[in-house]
Amino acid sequence: MKVREVSYTLISITALLIGWGIITTSYEIIAVSIAPLLFLAVPYHVSVKLRDARISGGEFVGDVFEVKIVMDASGFGIVKAMHRIPEHFMVEGKNVAASFVLGKSELVISYRARALRRGRYKLKDVVLEIEHPFLAWRFVRKMEVDLTLDVRQKLRKIKKVETLRGVAKSPMPDVDVAKIGVPGTDFREIRDYVPGDPMKFVNWKATARRGKLMVNQYEVEGKKAVWIFLDANSYMAFGRSVRNYLECGIEIANALAYYFISRGHKVGLYVLGHGICLHPDVGKRQFRRIGEELMRLEIGNETLEEAFEKCKKLLAIYKPLVILITRPEYSNPKRFSSEIIKLGIPIQIIALRGKMEGDEFALKLFEIMRKSALKGLRNVVEWDIERPTTKLIARVVR
Repeated sequence: MKVREVSYTLISITALLIGWGIITTSYEIIAVSIAPLLFLAVPYHVSVKLRDARISGGEFVGDVFEVKIVMDASGFGIVKAMHRIPEHFMVEGKNVAASFVLGKSELVISYRARALRRGRYKLKDVVLEIEHPFLAWRFVRKMEVDLTLDVRQKLRKIKKVETLRGVAKSPMPDVDVAKIGVPGTDFREIRDYVPGDPMKFVNWKATARRGKLMVNQYEVEGKKAVWIFLDANSYMAFGRSVRNYLECGIEIANALAYYFISRGHKVGLYVLGHGICLHPDVGKRQFRRIGEELMRLEIGNETLEEAFEKCKKLLAIYKPLVILITRPEYSNPKRFSSEIIKLGIPIQIIALRGKMEGDEFALKLFEIMRKSALKGLRNVVEWDIERPTTKLIARVVR
């Protein structure tokens, strides 16, 4: 129970009147001094019981869901109720209700909201604040409700994109020959063994000479591989729009994966922050694996340089098109890009941007940082996270 300021005021008035009555030997003043205490002595109690709690909608990130909680209150006093929800929910309406109770009363919390991140949310806490009718005392307690919300990312499968006229600016692999795939009969080179290489390709003579496993590399047929690098570091979780940067990046990665896999390309995924690495492969099974990894993503911590060191050998073997989805003002991809280019590998950077909040000086400083991070980079597509992903794919693959 918490004592309100008004209680201290009434007690102070009582003490002052009693003191004044004693000094002036006035029994009337002493008798009057008891009056403020009568307000504090007024009995109060409110009992709150849950009648119904429902939640509907909100299956995907950004979708509206509705909550309605109905409670029965009985007694004498003031009751306030608040349904506690995560801070990254956008609320339309009010998730609070209040009522003066004298006898019986109905208390209804009804609101709409949007979840900005994936996850399973147990929205079980309703905080109740019971107050004295004259605001002298109050106490706070919790009431549990059985409400659970499962929010998924709406992953779009984009196979057809609008045609854009003009000269292609990005190194798309639609007509390029694959560097890895079904081996042919033409010998190419002897190289170091990489986990996943078939044992039938081991060159035992070269292995004996070098003292380590060596394999024969043959020319392969098929289309060029695509390797998507998705940044999942902490700065990707910023933003209170319908989609934050990470959710937008997940949607873009999924759409690109589907687009290229449906055209017969090998597609791989690397998640910056977790070291999740799916080697380029073809088919529906690979698309499902990529989708499952994207759905499980959480925030991590890893630099682009660390990611490159982990993938350097595989990149040299696959020679894929690398597509990096990031916020360049934080990840600073210049060195990563230059290392990729040194390997003779094309790279496409999708630089996400969103609405920024702050004073004019801070916004200008941020824009300078962004331009500095992008300066000198080739094949960059800047993209507002509020725009539809379909239009971005049309920009990237032309």
